[in-house]
Amino acid sequence: MSQFNFKKLIPYLLPIILFAAIAMIYFYPALLGYKLKQTDIKQHKGMAHEIVSHRDKFDEEPLWIGNMFAGMPSYQVSKVKYSGSVMPFLTDLTQLWLPHPIGILFAYMLGFFIFSLALRIDPLTSLIGAIAYGFSSYFIIIIEAGHNTKALALAYLPPMIGGIITILRGRLLIGALLTVIFLGLELYANHLQITYYSIIIILAIGIVELIHQIKKSNTLEFFKRVGILLAAVLIAVLPNIGNLITTYEYSKASTRSPSELTITSDGQSNEKIKSTGLDKDYITRWSYGIEETATLILPNAKGGGSGAIIGDQKEVERLRKENPQFFNFLVKQYQESQNIINTYWGNQPFTSGSVYLGIIVCFLAFLSFFFVKDRLILAFAAASILTLFLSWGKNLMWLTDFFIDYIPLYNKFRAVSMILIVLEFTIPVFAILFISKLIKSREAILKERKRLLIASGSFIGVLLLFWITPSSFFSFISDKEQSLFNSMIQNNPSASNYINSNLILLEQYRVEVFQADVIRGLQFIIGAVLLLGLFLVGKIKKTLLLAGLGILILADLWSVDKKYINNETTPNTSKTANNRFVMYQKSLQKKAPYDASQVDQAILARELQENPELAATIQSELTKLKNTNPRPSAAEVQDIQFMELMRGTHYRVLNSIKKMDEDAETAYFHKTLGGYHGAKMKKYQELIDFELGEEHFQLRQAFLQGGNEMAKSLLPSMNVTNMLNAKYIIGAVNLKGGQSLTFIENPYALGNAWFVNEIEWVDSANDEIMALKDLNSRDKVVIRSDYQKQFDQADFNRSANSSIQLTSYSPNELRYRFNAPQDQLAVFSEIYYESGWNAYVNGEKLPYFKANYILRGMIVPKGEGEIVFKFEPITVEVGEKLTWASSIIILLLIAGVLYRSFNNKGNQEEISQ
Repeated sequence: MSQFNFKKLIPYLLPIILFAAIAMIYFYPALLGYKLKQTDIKQHKGMAHEIVSHRDKFDEEPLWIGNMFAGMPSYQVSKVKYSGSVMPFLTDLTQLWLPHPIGILFAYMLGFFIFSLALRIDPLTSLIGAIAYGFSSYFIIIIEAGHNTKALALAYLPPMIGGIITILRGRLLIGALLTVIFLGLELYANHLQITYYSIIIILAIGIVELIHQIKKSNTLEFFKRVGILLAAVLIAVLPNIGNLITTYEYSKASTRSPSELTITSDGQSNEKIKSTGLDKDYITRWSYGIEETATLILPNAKGGGSGAIIGDQKEVERLRKENPQFFNFLVKQYQESQNIINTYWGNQPFTSGSVYLGIIVCFLAFLSFFFVKDRLILAFAAASILTLFLSWGKNLMWLTDFFIDYIPLYNKFRAVSMILIVLEFTIPVFAILFISKLIKSREAILKERKRLLIASGSFIGVLLLFWITPSSFFSFISDKEQSLFNSMIQNNPSASNYINSNLILLEQYRVEVFQADVIRGLQFIIGAVLLLGLFLVGKIKKTLLLAGLGILILADLWSVDKKYINNETTPNTSKTANNRFVMYQKSLQKKAPYDASQVDQAILARELQENPELAATIQSELTKLKNTNPRPSAAEVQDIQFMELMRGTHYRVLNSIKKMDEDAETAYFHKTLGGYHGAKMKKYQELIDFELGEEHFQLRQAFLQGGNEMAKSLLPSMNVTNMLNAKYIIGAVNLKGGQSLTFIENPYALGNAWFVNEIEWVDSANDEIMALKDLNSRDKVVIRSDYQKQFDQADFNRSANSSIQLTSYSPNELRYRFNAPQDQLAVFSEIYYESGWNAYVNGEKLPYFKANYILRGMIVPKGEGEIVFKFEPITVEVGEKLTWASSIIILLLIAGVLYRSFNNKGNQEEISQ
């Protein structure tokens, strides 16, 4: 056994230490006990409140949740945690167990560093690429937004690609290890859209590599390597197979699935609804503008993130002094209209910020096309060009149409601009390939200095043209703003000169913003060119060149990223204040993101009056809390009260104030008919579109126009609201001082289950959903004729002595007591989902069916006893077993590679050229 040489590790360990230091400095409030304010995480805590609480109390996975959209599988709200999985440990390891979001920024840089080393690029050059990748503005923006799964998927994308390249170039063992670990982590991150886009890169690499090996008459060896790659992919997939198959299973019922409906809500024909994926308008709503592509090198090419110009206090003071007419116009618009004059002037609906890769990074990447001869350049260039065009979405609709209509699964994902993550990976790769070439072939490049000067001059020349005549290349008024100004002139022709003059001032203002951005970029480019020149003529060494480039790239990206996440402190607050940092909050505030309203508290009080056992349970839990913490916070008390309320009751709430698909707050306190999730069940969304959304609107207007009494008068006709057991309706009433929150109890809510007398048979989904408009859901049920074979009798008579009542609620199990003097037809106020729910009557498994388009129905046999609905999807059981087995294989593979490396018996194959 050879002696281990620790000194060889130092060039690799020092960059890792530097990554951790940079990440901690950037997010240093996280080290002081603060948590980043993340909008989507706040929403997620509302969505996942029932899941988290159930896990904590019962130590089991809640596979179904009842607190959103009247119930749905939990898979896409919070992925199932399989015991025995090695993935959580590896996820923490790649983040060095650093607090969030420090760990994610560290993982960004570590992932690209590993990728670069896999290409056998030296550690210092790899370090520069890692910084460029990790600080790409979009990667910071998604951290601020709370897109943590997307961020982790982006962290694992580079080393996953590195592993695949390593296998294809002949280093099989280390390549397989990298592929298994990081593809496994990529899938565990569970952001399939990012994984899908990475396939484009992989296919480009594979095609180019195949052509290269065919030219070398090495085709057989190529396919042997592909075989090793497929084996590595299989091992990586296995620990994630549970989440993958449950996602696939649920996709058949989610909004990503085809619709059976071919009509609109008013009954008119609309064949366009019937599709195999998401609606095209929905897919392309966030399409990157063709002009907006300039943000890759100039962050303010379209102004940055959305927001009112007068939202920036410093800018307000400057404009008030330097351009009072324009300032007064902005203020007037802000006060009189919802249409603000925006800091962003692109054509996306809105944006948190631009996709900026760093002007030096783009400059170095540009030079790589002139000096680097590597087949990766061709593969990554092809992937980059294709995905750039696809990011334009509706601005290049012929290509987008082709991919939506013919490329498998492309129509399952929205926000096509997200595909720019491919360029955010490939552009830093091009940059480090050029730097590596420069260092290895300094003399050769020096001899071609004319080409270098022409290439550099062309890049700088384009920037100068942008600065000199920006309006020749870019528009500075968005289409929406142009329509706004046209409307203003049309509505007030006498003020047209005034309006047009302010339109000109707005354009001039933005041109100044753009030109300042170009000057800023040119300054960084000049610094980079000086470093390159000094290195080429031998005035500085490699280390100084790399240090200088690294500092400039970090300074460039850091200064832009700080617009999106900064450590700005709140004025006039002490260091101990909860809101010391504008963008951070204390840990407890993030743990309990919402405060219960007076209405939430009133509903709690009413339920406690009706449920003495619930009151006793809450008191018991509060006593336990006070035994460990004598002075619990109000948030901790509230959390116990409402989680026990949700667990110990099974009513639902319709909050007419909130949008039905943007309401995670109500779901934090109650089971609700609304919610917040991008992949709700398709049929529930259709129920909202056809009927429930209209009932929601009518109740909202009734509260505003006539208060509680008018809202109550509508309740008998709220067929869908009642069949979904909305026991409480929340609304807002108009008072002299403004609007006030209120609620009413709904006596027409049908409860958790009820017996009906009559069946309305229908032959299609169109007929089924339209029948709900006038349905007397207390006495009658709508059933598809497909289920008629389950019925031995045509009529059911609800007996006066019959009864059915929920006795126990759990996300995975519902229990009902029933008494049926004769066979009865029951409707359950639970969402129908055939992939996992089983019904048992007195222990015997019996069939059930879909009723009223969305609910469950069942023939209850004569007698009395218990009905149990259990959610027991076989996919989860399969996932559990495969997770254990594959985790053991992965650990053995890691141990084997480390053992061989430690004994200097590792794979010695060279990358084939």
